[in-house]
Amino acid sequence: MARKFRVVINNKEYIVEVEEIGGSPIVQSVQQTVEKPQQVEKPQQLPVQAAKPEPVKVEQRREQVAPKTGGVEVKAPMSGLIVKVHVSEGQQVKRGQKLLVLEAMKMENDIISEHEGTVLKVLVKEGDNVETQQTLLIIG
Repeated sequence: MARKFRVVINNKEYIVEVEEIGGSPIVQSVQQTVEKPQQVEKPQQLPVQAAKPEPVKVEQRREQVAPKTGGVEVKAPMSGLIVKVHVSEGQQVKRGQKLLVLEAMKMENDIISEHEGTVLKVLVKEGDNVETQQTLLIIG
């Protein structure tokens, strides 16, 4: 079934006949019509009321304060496999120190300490599968 369309390109009007064959349209014929200046009506402007923005919660911290132990929980940023644990309980850690390596989607991701303190508890071991936001260790 052939369909005709009116197409305007650079203020030139064309009548295009298109036939659909196997789901992909092809151009069958093109006829140029008389060139007409384009007249555009100005749209009527309506008063616009600004919408009030709603507050958005943004969670950027990976570590949360653990009320039970008084330390900071280091949580998994994504699910994956614990490849290497670089710290042990009782060890002093500094900000920026590598704590463990988490493999996710065939990539190794270093989990870095954002706080200074002592490792109070290591909750995972090498070979463990962890879920997103699972607590890996606690720094006090």
